[in-house]
Amino acid sequence: MVVVGGFLVGAVLFAQVAGPVHRIMDPLQFESFVSIKQLFTTGGIYGVPAKAPDLAITTIEGKPFKLHELTGQNQLVIVNFWATWCRPCIEEMPDMEKVHLAYQDKGVAFVGIAAQDNAWKVKEFLAQHKVTYRIAVDDQNEIANAFGGIKALPTTLFIDRENNIVKYHRGYLAGNELEKNVRKLLTK
Repeated sequence: MVVVGGFLVGAVLFAQVAGPVHRIMDPLQFESFVSIKQLFTTGGIYGVPAKAPDLAITTIEGKPFKLHELTGQNQLVIVNFWATWCRPCIEEMPDMEKVHLAYQDKGVAFVGIAAQDNAWKVKEFLAQHKVTYRIAVDDQNEIANAFGGIKALPTTLFIDRENNIVKYHRGYLAGNELEKNVRKLLTK
């Protein structure tokens, strides 16, 4: 036990001095790299903070809201980073809408953040696809950067009532998996 603990301390100290990048094993994203220093100092995972940032966001319709207000009113907020040019994002969106409609009256709020996209493309997309949850455009990556930088699209974050990021999912999220996570987090 002491040898293992000493090895871990030595590895952490070496990482902080030398600053190498270490591979974090993620079964879905093997190309994910995070420095050990970053992992220990952020208090979260993959550089995503453990607490959601206090953001003022404006929807594509020009309606402002604060992310903290949603977490205070609801038990769970699901933030989905997506883009009109991202095929997996588009494929998961009907399931996002379905789960949103099923759980909007049960204390769940969905927020879609169109990252690395522009407003006219998003408006054109939304005119063709029925999406009723809040959508905002993050063409300058300000929202993504506030969450520690989103490295892949789609990325979905689950935020609880205390404003903690309790689940982080990178990549396509199937509807049954999304709903299973929503049900599980609502019971906590």
